[in-house]
Amino acid sequence: MNLPRFLVIPLTLALVACGASSGDAEQSESPFKELEGASPNAVPATPAVGATATPSTPAAAAPAAAAACPAQGFDDFLKAYARDAQTKTRFTLPTVKVVDLVDVGEDTQQRTEQVPGKDYTGFNLAYRDDGFHVVDSAGAVDPKPVAVEVKAEPADAYFVRYQYGMSEGNSYRFVKQEGCWFLAEDPEPSAP
Repeated sequence: MNLPRFLVIPLTLALVACGASSGDAEQSESPFKELEGASPNAVPATPAVGATATPSTPAAAAPAAAAACPAQGFDDFLKAYARDAQTKTRFTLPTVKVVDLVDVGEDTQQRTEQVPGKDYTGFNLAYRDDGFHVVDSAGAVDPKPVAVEVKAEPADAYFVRYQYGMSEGNSYRFVKQEGCWFLAEDPEPSAP
């Protein structure tokens, strides 16, 4: 089989990605036959950046964002995020930047820390048919909806804030990566 040289590498990568075994290669002509004995200036057959190099690499190793974004617009995305625990897990960055308050002597100061996304429990909004609801630390959902403020930021990021009662509330920042939004920050200390 004589293929143009520009097709040899993409076809070989496609065969590797599909799981073609070396036994398959023995039954057909080598896609590199054209390159055998080629000049030292010939382009080596190296996988493209990001290509799967071995057939044993599972397809599940693809980034989580390869999964479909639950919504095209941020408002609908936020509702889906607040409605479903699996969506929260899938669309939270591996590390969340959290700002909180710490006591230092008689004063209180802000502290920033990086929390593993899998351990972050600060998103305490749930979405129901009548709106967003605050979820307390015991998991109880307040029956009364709360107003949520959403502000667009540069680079298709969004700042989300709510106030609960006279002094409680929280805020979140979502950033867009790989075609969807991810919870990236808890940028303001929670009100006591």
